[in-house]
Amino acid sequence: MTAFKRPARSVRIPLPQLGLHWLDWPGQGTPIVLLHPNRTNARVWDFVVEHSALPNRFLAPDARGQGLSDYPAEGYGYDDYLDDLRACFDALDLGPVHLVGAATGGNLALLLATQDPARVASLTVVDPGLSLDPAISHAVREQMVREFSFGSLDEARARMPFSDHWSDGMKDHYSRHSFRSLAAGRVEWRYFPPGVVATEAMLEAPIWDCIDVRCPTLVVRGTRSAVFPRTTMDRLCASIPGARSAEVEADHRVSQDNPQALAALLDGFIGRR
Repeated sequence: MTAFKRPARSVRIPLPQLGLHWLDWPGQGTPIVLLHPNRTNARVWDFVVEHSALPNRFLAPDARGQGLSDYPAEGYGYDDYLDDLRACFDALDLGPVHLVGAATGGNLALLLATQDPARVASLTVVDPGLSLDPAISHAVREQMVREFSFGSLDEARARMPFSDHWSDGMKDHYSRHSFRSLAAGRVEWRYFPPGVVATEAMLEAPIWDCIDVRCPTLVVRGTRSAVFPRTTMDRLCASIPGARSAEVEADHRVSQDNPQALAALLDGFIGRR
């Protein structure tokens, strides 16, 4: 078990239709909110926060249908996720935040910064799923259903997507928090398959016309990412006035492939705000 110098506490936020789980790392100054990729949970950020030198409070939700949040039968579109974030921001009494979103969380961060600019002091987008290649989307959706349950935790740990470059500590930590135990030693992912499949399919639809970000913005790409090619990164930066870009030696899951490098980028970017 990894012993973090800066552990998070769990917070449950009851909303009218569901309850959402958040991680909360205490700190001071403008809060930093971290949005995870589809079919994952807030634990993708533990090592990034651990490596960060920022004194700020960090917060990270488990999106609906994922992690320790509730799994409603429907409601897995952009508006549903954004309404959840707004309600939680209000429940937590958050003013403007430094918003960081990875993959699907990056899409949500772009849309929230566009629609609610008063809530976002700065924006960091990490390998978002913009104009996702339908072939990639189809393969991922099939995998979400086909590789949902496993005969043992060891098998599940060995089959985690995008984990080829993770440290053993990352694999152990994330697998411990991302699977629920079933009978006879079997385990299954902590996500709702119909919900994450619907969300993945949604990423194929372009949202370029919906992006109008005016706050300070950093766009980050994993150098080995097929999800967010450099041409797409350049297009996104060109659409946001003054946006900066950076690449990290990583695949699509930058926060888990190379948490030290991502933390250093956040420290430099947010630390100057």
